[in-house]
Amino acid sequence: MISRYFVYFIIYSFLGWIYETCYCTIKEKAWNNRGFLYGPCIPLYGTGATLAQIIFVERPFGESLSTNNINIFLVCAIGSFILEYSTSYFLEKRFHARWWDYSKMPLNIKGRVCLIFTACFGIAGVVIVNYLIPPIMNSMNHIPGFVMEIFALIFMFIFGMDMALTVSALTSFAKDFERITDEFNENMAARVANIYEELSDYKLASIEKANERKEEMQSKKELTAEKLAEIREQLSSEAVKNWIAKATETQRGQFRHIAKFTHPVENTKSLLEKGSSYLRNHKK
Repeated sequence: MISRYFVYFIIYSFLGWIYETCYCTIKEKAWNNRGFLYGPCIPLYGTGATLAQIIFVERPFGESLSTNNINIFLVCAIGSFILEYSTSYFLEKRFHARWWDYSKMPLNIKGRVCLIFTACFGIAGVVIVNYLIPPIMNSMNHIPGFVMEIFALIFMFIFGMDMALTVSALTSFAKDFERITDEFNENMAARVANIYEELSDYKLASIEKANERKEEMQSKKELTAEKLAEIREQLSSEAVKNWIAKATETQRGQFRHIAKFTHPVENTKSLLEKGSSYLRNHKK
């Protein structure tokens, strides 16, 4: 009998994990693996649904408790209130963490329970008792007792390993994890600071190189200006006069011959005047 109830507990816990994960994933628009354990199992749902099955379907109290929907709603709502508050209180005191928080919801008590969700759990209890538990029980009744015990042992082993791993991770491992996280954050902060420092040095070096290039270009411009000044000085009339004074007679003749072609406009004008004079004399 205990093995059968444990299998029911695992089935309802798994279905609760599916509901909770789908709801939170759709709400947050991102994958959200819900639950206290690592595996796909939320014991809170398994406990509530198994108790509802015992109370309203198997009815150990006989006819003393009516199974109408109002009674189911009230019992499931009050039961969910007690389970949620006690579980949240235990997890918070034991592991200093919260897996749900209703602080932003109206009519909540310390963020652990909320009247709106308590009523929702009451309605869900009515649906589960009437439409979910009966077909699951009918299917499980076809499984032999020894097979059910094997399933119970397998589930118990997996559940126990998951519980041990989770508790270990939340106690001793949590301190190591926090230490590793702090070291990681410190290393990342140091690396980011080094990156910014290297970027600052690179910017300073770039600015210095740019200034050096500007100074170099300015020096080249100044040298070019000096050379142009020297060339102008060399080509000035005074320099030409000095060159002519020092030149030989042959060089002077060559210079006069070249100078005829340096003023083409004046030569052309003289040629035209001579041509006009010739034509006038020829007509006479």
